[in-house]
Amino acid sequence: MRSQKAEWYVIQVISWTEENVKSSLFQRRESLGMEDFILDVFVPTHEVVTTRASGKQVSKQKNILPGYILVEMIVTNESWYIVRNTPNVTWFLGAWNIPVPVSGEELEKLKGKIAEQAKTYSTEFQVWDEATIKWGTFEGNDGIITEVNDKKGLVKMTINLLWRDTPIELEFGEVVLKNK
Repeated sequence: MRSQKAEWYVIQVISWTEENVKSSLFQRRESLGMEDFILDVFVPTHEVVTTRASGKQVSKQKNILPGYILVEMIVTNESWYIVRNTPNVTWFLGAWNIPVPVSGEELEKLKGKIAEQAKTYSTEFQVWDEATIKWGTFEGNDGIITEVNDKKGLVKMTINLLWRDTPIELEFGEVVLKNK
């Protein structure tokens, strides 16, 4: 079971332990002197920004593939043993006992998906909610949300400006829901 070229392999782990497995693999790699064989560990994540009812934005990393990580390694009996016997690792994806590397095409597709979801927003705002503008030019004005853009983190509101309904676009952090 020898491969002279470093390739990426998909490792199945217990869900929600991906970051722990990554740090364990790096620790085991260093303590056992396998830096030349276990090169990198990658947990595919993207950033999700959530706006709380108070208007405060909270950012956190969300795993794209829960229960899976990628390891760049040169497969030898020793490196294979170290990875599969790391706590919370259940198995390599592959055929029987032989790990199968991820093709370059599949890896590029995954990287494209991560870039596509580079930053997404999550919010409680919904169309027709009443909201108040917290700060900026229109601070203190109340209005009705007419559109929510989760991809850009923006809401469109209609406010009464000079006795006319005026549409404006604001970031999630500039708006707070009224009566919530």
